[in-house]
Amino acid sequence: MTSTIDPRRQRELVRLLERMGLELSTLERANSAGFDWLLIDQALVHPSFSNTYNNDQLEFVGDSVLRLSVSLFLQERYGDRKVGDLAALRSHLVSDKTLAEIASIYDLQKYVVVSNAARNDSQALRSLLADALEALMAALYIATRDLAYIRKWLDPHMQHFTESLLAIPALGNYKVALQELTQGRWKRLPEYRNVDESSNNQSNLFCVEVWFDDRCWGKGQGKSIKAAQQEAAAIALQQMAQL
Repeated sequence: MTSTIDPRRQRELVRLLERMGLELSTLERANSAGFDWLLIDQALVHPSFSNTYNNDQLEFVGDSVLRLSVSLFLQERYGDRKVGDLAALRSHLVSDKTLAEIASIYDLQKYVVVSNAARNDSQALRSLLADALEALMAALYIATRDLAYIRKWLDPHMQHFTESLLAIPALGNYKVALQELTQGRWKRLPEYRNVDESSNNQSNLFCVEVWFDDRCWGKGQGKSIKAAQQEAAAIALQQMAQL
């Protein structure tokens, strides 16, 4: 596709993608119709700047591209771990916090077109950068139809963050992982409900259900309420991993 992007802006985007380890010649060969630089540009236009030409829809697609890329990375590198462990890892790896850190490595803020008001909103900066990075992933995938152009630069970051996460004793805190997942994707928290079951009382076990959006996603048992909540959260993470 022949773009009508400003040549100066295109040179800026070329420098950005080269910083990410993507070669211009390789990108242009990825699509017989030519590489769509206009799509890359749109991925970095914040909705505060334009109501019609922005990265909203690309960010929506990018969320799925990111989750698939990270899921494949975890399955390939850590496939011997339980699904609950992988889901807990993924919830951290796809969080706005992680994405914003990666975006900062490439100085993505310099390339994002945004209104002055949004640029000066320090509290929203992390979300802005995370959304832009997801939109960029979508643009790269749509332009090339190949996840390799995302995973080439994303996998090393995922490896770094995964190794750091695995060194944290609290990684197995499925309750925290579930909270980060639901809050990050839907801006809401799950609810834990204690279940009174006579059979559990006889064996000194607690039973807990975790609910989200009027649905029970997991049910756990344990010798303490905390243990039962952890088991319920682990099951919920496995269920939500399928979404």
